[in-house]
Amino acid sequence: MIGVDAKFSDLVGVAEIAAGYPFRGSVDALPAGSTSVVQLRNVSFDHGVDWSGLVEVSLPRPARHSLLQVGDVILSTRGSNNFAHCLAEVHGDVVCSPHFFVIRISVGTLLPEFLAWQINQQPAQDYFAAGATGSHILNLKRQVVEDLPIAIPSLLEQQRIIDLDAAARTERSLLGRLIENRSTEMSGIAQQLLRPAFQRPTKRAS
Repeated sequence: MIGVDAKFSDLVGVAEIAAGYPFRGSVDALPAGSTSVVQLRNVSFDHGVDWSGLVEVSLPRPARHSLLQVGDVILSTRGSNNFAHCLAEVHGDVVCSPHFFVIRISVGTLLPEFLAWQINQQPAQDYFAAGATGSHILNLKRQVVEDLPIAIPSLLEQQRIIDLDAAARTERSLLGRLIENRSTEMSGIAQQLLRPAFQRPTKRAS
């Protein structure tokens, strides 16, 4: 059973928060190079970063301070789904687009995987929804992110929650594949059973 004892802070009190690399146009229009770019299209809630789908470009300005590191949490800032993802791996020199905030934990009492999990839960998502701006495409402002309330239980309890979340993700993946396999099976049965009926000459009612 997970305990409930925790300390509390706003996010800026436990982490450094920076915007992604300041591109001034389309990333895809840049010349090819050796720096990979994480864009919104490359990240999903269920699967994280699609590393094989990143474009590699030559940056117009140095980006040493913008390079992503293992343990960084990237947070999408556009739209109604402001989900976070903790980077368990980084391949070479990588930056993310300005449509992300990069959150780097600055204290030893908070695990980045736990922070990402906490940001993705309903209380934080409701907080973001209330603070987002924009009439058509919602945007998440830095001040809103900095002021996000954060719960900090013990490291042991944080790890327990991380492990439970990983187990839940595995279960959802297995269940999804089971449902997909069952749907394929039922579609095959339908094809085998019903297709002959559609191949017969049509009989019109008199």
